[in-house]
Amino acid sequence: MQARDRLSTRAALLEVAGQVFAERGYAEATSKEICQRAGVNGASVNYHFGSKEKLYGEVLIEGHRRLKDLDELERMVDSDLDPKEKLRLFLLDTLQKALDADKLWSVKIFMREQLAPTPMGIERLRAAAMPKFMKFRELVHQLTGFPMDSSQLQWAAAMVLLPMVSIFLVPQTMRPIAFPRSDNVNEMLDTMLTYALGGLAALKNRDCDPSAGRAGESGANSGA
Repeated sequence: MQARDRLSTRAALLEVAGQVFAERGYAEATSKEICQRAGVNGASVNYHFGSKEKLYGEVLIEGHRRLKDLDELERMVDSDLDPKEKLRLFLLDTLQKALDADKLWSVKIFMREQLAPTPMGIERLRAAAMPKFMKFRELVHQLTGFPMDSSQLQWAAAMVLLPMVSIFLVPQTMRPIAFPRSDNVNEMLDTMLTYALGGLAALKNRDCDPSAGRAGESGANSGA
């Protein structure tokens, strides 16, 4: 088999396997069905990937790459753009994919992993996600000045990401209830960017003014 044919067959198996794993889950999916739907020899999964388990691991990596490509993220974060513009571009790309989540097999597989984790899923997703999380923290560091190894930065990055994750989890039929005018990407983007920047500014102000934290604790204690 020529190199081009091998790459083509491998790509076809990854795509079809993503669809099958999303539909049936890892346990119920079979190499036989994947090969049949891909229109390739029945031994192709073992030939190209070694096993169904290893194919599943590669599908998880590919699915995560499609949601957020590490190379693209690195180029954006390391660019000379204003950090606020970088955040806008990050949110726009993520929002567009989130609004199309019902059509993405990767999202369905990740949701299955949340409900029924597999050992290879936990390992592969952690390996795929961690470099991206760390790069995103660099962007939040540019916006806030929080030290890279600080809990403040970790919290700040998480609070920006969580609203984006929630959009992936809301079914398309429920979006008009959860998000007004969810068909207007620009309006959603502007709202989320304003919310994220406002939250980051509030965290910066809180950490620059220790009395703010003490005031909150005092209020909580007085109400106890």
